[in-house]
Amino acid sequence: MRFAYMDEAGNTGRRCDDPKQPIHLILSLVIDETKITAAHEHVRKVGRQYCPTICQDDTFEFHGSDLFAARGAFANMAPDRRIEIFDKVLRGIELAEAEVVIRGVEKAGLERRYASPYHPHDIALMFSIESIERLARKRECRVLLVADEAKEIEDTALRDLANFQEFGTSWGWKTAQIDQIVDTIHFVPSHSNGAIQLADCATYIASRVRRSGQGSCPQIAPPMP
Repeated sequence: MRFAYMDEAGNTGRRCDDPKQPIHLILSLVIDETKITAAHEHVRKVGRQYCPTICQDDTFEFHGSDLFAARGAFANMAPDRRIEIFDKVLRGIELAEAEVVIRGVEKAGLERRYASPYHPHDIALMFSIESIERLARKRECRVLLVADEAKEIEDTALRDLANFQEFGTSWGWKTAQIDQIVDTIHFVPSHSNGAIQLADCATYIASRVRRSGQGSCPQIAPPMP
């Protein structure tokens, strides 16, 4: 059994012309059940090392955007200190032997290509689910999806996964029957889940790399039905 911890970046709703958020991206960390405790403990350990007082607050968490912009718990930290924290947190990916799945949509291109495109989140989620399904088949395992709370998209995401499990993905670059992803998407508050915080920091970096033009975003702007 593996767990896929999912987070997103660049969600501007149906607005596709925001120059600061050109890509809607979902990153998933797929972790074997035997490594999950180590991933959570790693994040807690980094908190105790760098934020020994404030990490005791029940609402403390590592947010990639806050670390980068020196906000919240990291407001008074020097840049080199925050970079060091980023590095330490992201080492949890290797520690947990996580496999990283990144899928996204270049929003301006989507709007240019289609008169009435689907919501970018719906497309990025479908790509993510298809990719995780193929990974699960390759690893001969089942996968449970765990995602950061996002009230505005939760109902649609739950409905989409249920449809994919019943009927398969019916459009896009390469459709798939979803058999290896079990149950539903479990949305959790990020402050209570170290693996989601790890995914958040990784998502922030992946998004910035792609916004800067230094990285590609696979499976962009799929054919529409």
